[in-house]
Amino acid sequence: MGLSMTPSTEAITASLPREQQGVASALNDVAREFGSALGIALPGAVTTAGYGAAIDSRLKGIPADAADTARKGIASALAIAHHNHPYSKALYRSTKESFVYGWQQAMWAGVIVMTIVLVYVLVRGPEHGSSYSSE
Repeated sequence: MGLSMTPSTEAITASLPREQQGVASALNDVAREFGSALGIALPGAVTTAGYGAAIDSRLKGIPADAADTARKGIASALAIAHHNHPYSKALYRSTKESFVYGWQQAMWAGVIVMTIVLVYVLVRGPEHGSSYSSE
């Protein structure tokens, strides 16, 4: 992000006349904040959904009340897995495996989104040699 923020801000503000650069800067800030929010929410939602989809098949042999707690989320499952129950190791392993499954799904979703963005930029992006004013 550190390497891309300054050049992208420069490209956005330089693409407009000097009297409209305040608008360009504000649009840049809104786009950055919106992108950050989506960049956090989308992987988080996909990870949570992936965990939920994977945990059920891994809860065989876990008591029903502990399994219900594990289905609520990763933090709940780990909280009860850290207690010294006969099923703690199995629950901990199941929770980790389900989280990794959800995380992998989130990373693949990110790859898909970034591929779509790359194709869009390559097709619709600025022409090579376009004139950005550096004044």
